Amino acid sequence: MPPLHLGLRTLSLPVILLLISSPTPTLTQTTTISNRIPEGDQTITPNPLTGEVELPGHENDPRGLPNLPFSVDSNRLSDGVSSISPWTSTGPSFPLYKGGTLTDPTSRKDHDGVTQDNRVEQGVGPTGSGAFEKAKARLASLVKSSGGLAALGGNIPLDITSGKWTGTQPSPGSAPTKAFTVLAGERWNPSGFAIDPGETYSVTVSGTWSDLSGSITVDTNGYDANFNVRKKCYEAQGTCRTHLRERLRFERSNWMHLICGVGDYVSLLMEVEESGSGGLQRYLPIEEEVVRETLFAVDNTITFEANPSQEGELICFANDADGLYYDNSGGVTVTVTRLSWPPSDEFDKNYVEYLKESLENPSKYDDYVGLHP
Repeated sequence: MPPLHLGLRTLSLPVILLLISSPTPTLTQTTTISNRIPEGDQTITPNPLTGEVELPGHENDPRGLPNLPFSVDSNRLSDGVSSISPWTSTGPSFPLYKGGTLTDPTSRKDHDGVTQDNRVEQGVGPTGSGAFEKAKARLASLVKSSGGLAALGGNIPLDITSGKWTGTQPSPGSAPTKAFTVLAGERWNPSGFAIDPGETYSVTVSGTWSDLSGSITVDTNGYDANFNVRKKCYEAQGTCRTHLRERLRFERSNWMHLICGVGDYVSLLMEVEESGSGGLQRYLPIEEEVVRETLFAVDNTITFEANPSQEGELICFANDADGLYYDNSGGVTVTVTRLSWPPSDEFDKNYVEYLKESLENPSKYDDYVGLHP
């Protein structure tokens, strides 16, 4: 019997997909599925003000994270809040710092306060401030030398016609100065001493430090190295040393020479909330490429006039190769003094009227001379 062939015909049935759209959730939408929702290794707790579980990153999220993800993981347990944020030092745009002030947001804020206090003492405006802001800062310094606004009372010794301060001026012997320690094992050592373009400063140094776990001890002039053709090696102090093949951070100087630059060790990125209401500030660590452009070598002493790019605070380090600071030890004392002192008592006539008005209005005055909280 011949085989039976059955004809098979494929039937095409239309498939209708129903796309049900739902509105994108917002920060104000809530869910009442449960009072506690586990999210991987996180636990979302109810908003303490509303008693309801809200989307992550809400205003009262106890983790304090913004609902603005910079990068998030892609697993299904992700709650949509990034562990890496542009507001923290873990952002990929910044190098990874281990230990010291730069890794701690609170320490960065405290250091900015120290530098701000020194700016007020010298009458120096913040980095990047314009001529009017610089004039206000300089006027604040002159007011302090006269005993403050309370001592002046209603008599503001600023002549609107000539633009000249006629009150008490700081004495030449009261020039701002500060001593700080530069550790050989730290890549950056901030001074907290403000540097302003156009002003003159002196830097003096005392002490010694060591390289190669104490096998080489030198002063801040450091030690030089040369290539020995006969031995076919780089040599320092009569001995071949393999580390001398590495590239110095400041190539135009000796190993372990004191190098300084000017810039912001920390900088304010933004204020998340108003400072007066206990708000949060986000401070970024040092921008190394900016400070690197201002570097100069310091022997036992140096006097310099700050150029337009040297604005911020004095920052120093021992000249070594990156990655070789682990075997450095010791530290030196660096003293920086402002020589162009006292500050000028003459002001631009275009600003005088506004400057005097700011002194007669204490709230405006406090805006630019109040010390950092």
